[in-house]
Amino acid sequence: MSRPEFDTRPPPLRQAMLTRPLENGQIWQGPLAAQPSLPPGPPRPLLLFLHGSSGLNEQTQACQRWLAEALGLASLAPDSFARPDRPRYQSPAPMAQYEAVHALRLEEIRMALAALPLMPWVDARRLLLAGSSEGGVAVARWRGREFAGRLIYGWSCEDNYFVEQARNGFEADCALLNILSGDDPFFGAASRFNQGRGVDGDSRRALAGMPRAKLALLPQAPHPLYNLPEARALTADFLRELLA
Repeated sequence: MSRPEFDTRPPPLRQAMLTRPLENGQIWQGPLAAQPSLPPGPPRPLLLFLHGSSGLNEQTQACQRWLAEALGLASLAPDSFARPDRPRYQSPAPMAQYEAVHALRLEEIRMALAALPLMPWVDARRLLLAGSSEGGVAVARWRGREFAGRLIYGWSCEDNYFVEQARNGFEADCALLNILSGDDPFFGAASRFNQGRGVDGDSRRALAGMPRAKLALLPQAPHPLYNLPEARALTADFLRELLA
């Protein structure tokens, strides 16, 4: 049953997937608007996860369950495709289509932040922002300082075929983990979409001068890589240090 306080929220937020460790050791996973009414308990950190262009799928939900089980971390993944008029594309596509989607993904971050008062169990001082591929663009572009750290999977944070310009919004003191495939079929240097663009295929230049940022390249990894054991180990180390 949907909780009435969420009825006026935008569809991507109402249908966002919430995964929350409970005080009894169990884990609840379901749409944000259907979360059970529970005593808030002590404030918990929350990771906001922006899915990739394939949508809010089982890969995303499996990652959320792992975050809860392995790290005791709650997470919220807005459903971008819950928008009735959500643009879709197939690469290569016109730049205007890509940028229209990137603008919507940034809006989803604003939606989630605006809903924090409806989640009194969240520790607003320990918010985290993560995203994969298309969702990673929004994570990189976000210009606010609301988040204690960022995790960007499968996005190289550089100018390439997918963006007019990278327009990264993180500052030099940002705690950031960027995990990429060394052979990414979309954003890698050898990608057919990037031919003639002179890209690096990674974020080495974007993260230069950022002492709290780390770039990890996983050889021969697929594009969606956040559930790989190597990626999970890097993620766990980053988050444990950040939230210690």
